Amino acid sequence: MFEIGAQGPDQWPGVSKLLEEMGELTQILGKLIATRGQSEHWSGLNLREELIKEIADVHAAICFVMVECLSSEEIAVIQGRIAEKIKRFNRWHELGQLNQEVLK
Repeated sequence: MFEIGAQGPDQWPGVSKLLEEMGELTQILGKLIATRGQSEHWSGLNLREELIKEIADVHAAICFVMVECLSSEEIAVIQGRIAEKIKRFNRWHELGQLNQEVLK
């Protein structure tokens, strides 16, 4: 039902893979937080390289689910929301940098 290759209008192909990839990204983010942002992990992993890979994997899984499960109208809604969120994230980032400057 949720796996890649499922057929039928009531199916959600790819969502199990998307969830798996999101979990892997979460693990890398947790390791980055634990190392206070350092790329070198005690296990030998380069967390920056792993982060890049896992972001790509999540992005690919999201794209697969969008193409397989959503209409073009629904995809347009997603694209609009992405644009809104990026503007908001940029505003928060700018405010955070201003706050750091004020606190110096």
